[in-house]
Amino acid sequence: MRVYYMTSTKWAEVILKERRLKLARFGELNDPFELSLIDNRPRATRTVVGLVTGHFHNTIGVICFGAKWASPVMWAHYADKHFGIALGFDVSDHLLTKMQYTDAKISVPFGPHLPKHGLSEELLTKIRRTKATDWGYEREYRVEAALRIKDPVTGLYYVDFGPQVQLREVIIGHRCNWTATTVLPLLGAVTKPVRICKARPAFGNFEMVEQRKFRPVTVKPAKA
Repeated sequence: MRVYYMTSTKWAEVILKERRLKLARFGELNDPFELSLIDNRPRATRTVVGLVTGHFHNTIGVICFGAKWASPVMWAHYADKHFGIALGFDVSDHLLTKMQYTDAKISVPFGPHLPKHGLSEELLTKIRRTKATDWGYEREYRVEAALRIKDPVTGLYYVDFGPQVQLREVIIGHRCNWTATTVLPLLGAVTKPVRICKARPAFGNFEMVEQRKFRPVTVKPAKA
């Protein structure tokens, strides 16, 4: 599936040069309600929720993508107010999780009388993959991965570009001063065609579209 990762030019340059995406921990994400699906007003429930939150923060990382790049709000929030970049990736479907959205937290019983104290695998998965309805505009998909191999230099965790995460598009933001000439040396050799284009506000509705005056460039793999 084609999904989009939005970022500033500073980090887009790093991502393209290093050919990898950083795994974010849940506690680093911009929603303070990550992993907070359960109504934790009861003190005992807060203890359980705290244990679950700490476990996932320390063991699982995520990469957050959007289903489309047309949303001006997404560009504003995640691509440096349209000064940034959207990177389009083909990601293997089995790696992607479609986020769900809800208007209400859920009440869950816990206790030793319940199997696994009430923490079923289904519940734990739902906790990781549900956000408040207000975030629905993101149309978010995520890749989850275990935090196993830490980069010795940065101390962070990454997923490398490869057969299951393939760069296919570079969309330059409406206010960004990058050109195709800026992008080309950052790409290096590619294994799949990568298309470079530029976004602009649409004339007839409230979305971003491709700027036709900007001549798109497709970088193709070198012939064997």
